[in-house]
Amino acid sequence: MTMMAGKEALMTLLKNEGVEYVFGIPGATEVLFMDALEKHPDMKYILGLQEVVVAGMAEGYSRVSGKPGFLNLHTGTGLGAAIPMLLNASQGGVPLVVTAGQQDNHLLLKDPHLAGDLVSTASLFAKWYAEITYAEEIPVAIQRAFKMAMQPPTGPVFLSLPQNILDQDIDFDYLPSGPFFNELRPDLKAVNKAAECLTNCRAPVIFVESGVTRSKALAEVVNLAELIGARVTQPWMSDVNFPVQHPQYAGDTDFSNPQIRNMLESADVMIWIGCPQFSSPFQQPRHISLKNTTIIQIDDNPWEIGKNFPVDVGIQGNIKASLEELIGLLGQNMSTEAMESARARIGEMTREHEGILETAKKQDQEEKDNVPISISRLMNELKDAVRPDTIIVDDCWSSSGALRSTLDFAESGSFHRARRGGSIGWGLPGALGIKLAAPDRPVVAVSGDGSAMWSIQSLWTAAHYRIPVTFIITANATYRQVKLMRNIRLGGEVDERHAGMELDDPVIDFCKLAESMGVRGDSVTQPDDLKKTLKAAFDSSEPRLIEVVV
Repeated sequence: MTMMAGKEALMTLLKNEGVEYVFGIPGATEVLFMDALEKHPDMKYILGLQEVVVAGMAEGYSRVSGKPGFLNLHTGTGLGAAIPMLLNASQGGVPLVVTAGQQDNHLLLKDPHLAGDLVSTASLFAKWYAEITYAEEIPVAIQRAFKMAMQPPTGPVFLSLPQNILDQDIDFDYLPSGPFFNELRPDLKAVNKAAECLTNCRAPVIFVESGVTRSKALAEVVNLAELIGARVTQPWMSDVNFPVQHPQYAGDTDFSNPQIRNMLESADVMIWIGCPQFSSPFQQPRHISLKNTTIIQIDDNPWEIGKNFPVDVGIQGNIKASLEELIGLLGQNMSTEAMESARARIGEMTREHEGILETAKKQDQEEKDNVPISISRLMNELKDAVRPDTIIVDDCWSSSGALRSTLDFAESGSFHRARRGGSIGWGLPGALGIKLAAPDRPVVAVSGDGSAMWSIQSLWTAAHYRIPVTFIITANATYRQVKLMRNIRLGGEVDERHAGMELDDPVIDFCKLAESMGVRGDSVTQPDDLKKTLKAAFDSSEPRLIEVVV
């Protein structure tokens, strides 16, 4: 055994767990951690100027790298300030290892400054949380934290690090974590029953969400949908869980939309894949009738299966493996008649899809020269300007539908949006974390002006570390998404002025903000200037901001 300080043992463990970046903001309770980290330049510290920024970066990094993002915060205040992004990560199943410095635990009974009940705070978002009491617990706690973060259902975990345990010497020889085999096979009885239900289905509907991406099951979902001729919808698009230009894709699940309600009430089978059931944000005046509908749910999280509505078949296990088993059985058992029926449904959906595209094309043409710039013009110019391997990060809430319906998101990992937690402000820092995890791919963040102001300090981090992300701000000087929701609930016109929803007195100058933090900013007010401005930013190989007045 080797004697070393707890902080040195901690660094050895982090390095061997594959930590490349430590995202954080230090304070007095992180001095010992930072002192040890400086001796390990292979782990790079990424400083943000606000906790929303560092937590958002850690999540973006994790979603693309496939590894837990490592986050070091400043005691209770830093942890509390990061909560919006940590709730996003929790509800989206993003694996993070979150740590915060705690005062010397010999002092805690006296309620010293810079102390607090960190573990209780962490219970809001973490699937496992603890405060290390003795330095000898550091190896067990750290290795358990990384295991728990990656163990399905994946998510954030938290450790409180008292100062005295980092300063104490312990006997320590590193023992590597063993390989974890978390891709659990489903119960074959359940898969067989699901196959029986789908063999002769007449109007199937598939729901997808981020569980598809987390399980790398995009190809299998497409295969299943094409095999049974199902329409595909998703309550919340935060990843590419189905190709958005595929003719079988029906877009967002809006339970208040008559066409969506008709599609759902006509379904004889519903398959929920990596997706919570019926989690509508609004109470519906009339419940959807499902008395003649078979419900199948596939998830790696047992809590989700049958949580909101009884299922006829619940399949717990790795989503990709479950779909592979199901598709194999269907391929063996579907009759020629059933396959022809599926192909006929796909033909009908293809014709509908072509009609929708034609209508959208006409509307785009009508809005092409509008001033202020139309969202459709911006998204079409963006579509034409980006490289095929570009990763798009979406935080432009009221413009998100246009972004997602215009660009051809077909590849897993090509699109990212905050998952289910719903906090705005993830886009700018999330894009930085994504770029660190995918340095060879262009990254573009499209953010509303309200969202951008939640995490505008991200621009300083982009400039300081020279992270070449292009930030596009859709500047409409209003919380338009809130107005859209008000319109749904209360009626009225979307362009009406309402208390707490206007950002136009004074109007925020994003170019000046960007330049004050070391990032060049360009403002675009005329539609014909979009093309050259986008090209200049994408060709620059440096962080750039484009403010588009829409």
